[in-house]
Amino acid sequence: MIEKSTDAKRTILHLFADVGIEDEVLATFGEVTRVGIEPEPNPFSTVVQGDARNPPVSRKFDLAVAHPPCQRFSRATAGTGAREDHPDYIDEAREVCRRLADHYVIENVEQAPLRDPVKLTGGMFGMGIHYPRAFETSFQTSRPETAPRWSPETGPLAEQGKEGQAWVGTNDGWRLAKGYAHDWPARDLKRHAVPAPYLRRLLYHWMAAREDGTSSQQIGLTEVATDGGQSSTDIEQPGGGQA
Repeated sequence: MIEKSTDAKRTILHLFADVGIEDEVLATFGEVTRVGIEPEPNPFSTVVQGDARNPPVSRKFDLAVAHPPCQRFSRATAGTGAREDHPDYIDEAREVCRRLADHYVIENVEQAPLRDPVKLTGGMFGMGIHYPRAFETSFQTSRPETAPRWSPETGPLAEQGKEGQAWVGTNDGWRLAKGYAHDWPARDLKRHAVPAPYLRRLLYHWMAAREDGTSSQQIGLTEVATDGGQSSTDIEQPGGGQA
């Protein structure tokens, strides 16, 4: 039996996160429990080793944040013709999030089959990197207005980006570009870490939903979207409207 924590502190379950760079942001919003196959310890979360599709936890959380593998849906994989070699865990991630948390965020690449996602890019936050990502949420959120994108020509922020399929730039530059302070592993920081401003915006909306006592909206919406009635673009969505 899964029991709801009675601790007044907000509780966050972080799934598919061996390194857990996002813990640095999540920990400012609550107590983070992170589940991964080979999780590496960090100062911001309590680590639980296990399969994120069936996490070995015995309590329910206020929020779940999941990063199911994106290789099956990424443009880089499409170029190799090997999509079928990579798993699709999005439906399983959604089921686990619903079962173990009051609200959830599922993150993936733009092409992933998320339900009514809000899509965020660095230009929406005036950042020097593009880094598009999509987020399925169980609560109402919205996209910010696009701000002028600042791309310096010199200094540690000047080199961050991609050349072909290669991620380039210094580790220090990527920390600055994505908004993290901790000395995270370079490869994971460049390729996988969700920029901190994206997470903060989403979690501000989650806190508003939590304070309002708003329940998860995705279950009802998916019934509407899949029963031959309204399409997902015809109704107002919890992930930000008609994305």
